[in-house]
Amino acid sequence: MKFKDIRPYISNIDRVSICDKDTLSYVNYQFISDVPESYDDLYLYGIGRIESEFPANQAIDAAVKQGVDPTSDEVIYAQCIEIMLSKEPRKF
Repeated sequence: MKFKDIRPYISNIDRVSICDKDTLSYVNYQFISDVPESYDDLYLYGIGRIESEFPANQAIDAAVKQGVDPTSDEVIYAQCIEIMLSKEPRKF
């Protein structure tokens, strides 16, 4: 299954982390709508929840809970949906 097939089903209000299975590098986005289409032809490897780094102004709920100014660019950890993608399909 390719990312473009599941994109419409991912929450529009949750933060998203896209992780490359092959390198374990990741990029965080405030919303699924911010994720570039360049990921669409990669294969889905897995989906889960994780805490990852976001500017406080992109994770206001987490910033308030952590006592951080929610208008700042200070980096905090916040819950997000992690989507792991790969160039190769997952083998079962």
